[in-house]
Amino acid sequence: MPVLVAFDVDSTLLSVESLDFAVKRALSAAPDGAERTRALSELTDQGMSGEIDFRTSLERRIAIAGLTVDSVAEARHILRSHLTPGFAPLLTSLRARGIHVRAVSGGFVDLIAPALGDLGFDPAHIQANSFVFDPAGAVIDFDRNRPTSRAFGKAEAVGNLKAELGVGRAIMVGDGMTDYEAFARGGADQFFGFGGVVSRTPVKAKAHAWADSVAELEKLLV
Repeated sequence: MPVLVAFDVDSTLLSVESLDFAVKRALSAAPDGAERTRALSELTDQGMSGEIDFRTSLERRIAIAGLTVDSVAEARHILRSHLTPGFAPLLTSLRARGIHVRAVSGGFVDLIAPALGDLGFDPAHIQANSFVFDPAGAVIDFDRNRPTSRAFGKAEAVGNLKAELGVGRAIMVGDGMTDYEAFARGGADQFFGFGGVVSRTPVKAKAHAWADSVAELEKLLV
């Protein structure tokens, strides 16, 4: 029976949190930039550790961000140099074995699509959020109809993929509580935690298996 492996993106396939990365760059010259960047990072950590629900985290982060179409375009290009080392050959190996590989992210496709393209992900194989821009090019919201924009949305996204692909087993791989929830809420059959970028103790405690490096993760997926 075919297998699906769904990968988180921020702090997993990417060595940074893409939204935080983009906002930090955009706010670097703002008088209150450092304060807003700290607040954003705290909200990210609270969301990933399960202290606040994901949509609340997302709403508050977008409100702080102050992104524009130009700052998104700049960050999107630079993020291509922040792939986590070792994932490219692992993904190639998984695909060669007939395993379905997908990206399921609470990040924004506007930021991560080029980097994921470098890892061999077709746009149709990426489940992520999308910015809403105003006519002047400012980010004012996000597409609230996407499953990944909601609390427990990764479970919905993985469950949909599992049904669409007709696989008998789905594994979610990632660093955050939202990745664990993809299993806990019935989307994935297993959750493998990845601490190669950030190790979150509450998440590690809930994982079926844990990898502190891509090499360790590869052994789990063999």
